[in-house]
Amino acid sequence: MNDLKDIIKKYNFCVRKYRRVGKVHILYTDKGIICLKEKQRKDIKEIIDYLKAKQFNNILDIECDDSDRFEITRYVEEVPFLIEDKAMEAVYLLSMLHNKTTFYKSISLDDVKCFYERHCDEIINLRDYFNNLCYIFDENLFLSPSNYLFIRNVTVIFNALDSSKYYIDKWYDIMKDKNSKRVVMNHNNLELSHIIIGDHPYIINWNNASVDSPVMDLYNFFRKNFFNINIESLFLVYNSKYQLTTDELFLLFSLLLLPLKVDFSGWEIENTKNVYDTYRYLDSVISFVSKYNLKYDK
Repeated sequence: MNDLKDIIKKYNFCVRKYRRVGKVHILYTDKGIICLKEKQRKDIKEIIDYLKAKQFNNILDIECDDSDRFEITRYVEEVPFLIEDKAMEAVYLLSMLHNKTTFYKSISLDDVKCFYERHCDEIINLRDYFNNLCYIFDENLFLSPSNYLFIRNVTVIFNALDSSKYYIDKWYDIMKDKNSKRVVMNHNNLELSHIIIGDHPYIINWNNASVDSPVMDLYNFFRKNFFNINIESLFLVYNSKYQLTTDELFLLFSLLLLPLKVDFSGWEIENTKNVYDTYRYLDSVISFVSKYNLKYDK
């Protein structure tokens, strides 16, 4: 099916009203209000069916055939929620998703080494990148506000990289002797905009779903939504419902402590904000890791 008219005809919708929000077509029909969105993966219905079979019901049913260009779901009228409350609902749903889809997957020492070496290479590349920025800025006679802010606090970045290496080493020390690891169905793109709270809370947009460590979902959620959430309080909620193992904790710490590259290509006010946001993120993560690690050690 190549266009909207084909879908409407195929499913015999009598459309009374139409509107579009972003990439979503909203149709007011004789069968209720429905949403149509272009399909991004062929197996999306299989993923939804799998989650339903695992009794994870906080998802919307999708109606479509392999030949259809669009996913069809019912429209949910969203109830206004505070960002903090929505974030709390998100980690609760995430813990429930991981609880219901957990299984153990065989791994080899080569698998562990490969992941470890990739992560160490990323740390080295980031260190080289930030060292190069320091060298470039040191050559300037006068520093712009963004350059000065970067240089003034750059030890935060290098301390974070050292800590990331420390925790990935501790992860490797545990995993090298294991022959299996815990995996779950990950959403892999959980943002607050992908949580809809109406008659029930729902997670939408499963186009990036895959089987992997639960750490990856948690890391991506914290990274994507950092400026709207409190990592520490949300992690405590998640971990009370789905407790991470020691190796998973070390992996989460190591991933969170990796700084993103700073973009200096925009206007100076944007560059300064990018630097400030980088340090704000790292300060928060370092504080979280330090506090939680103290509790863990005790």
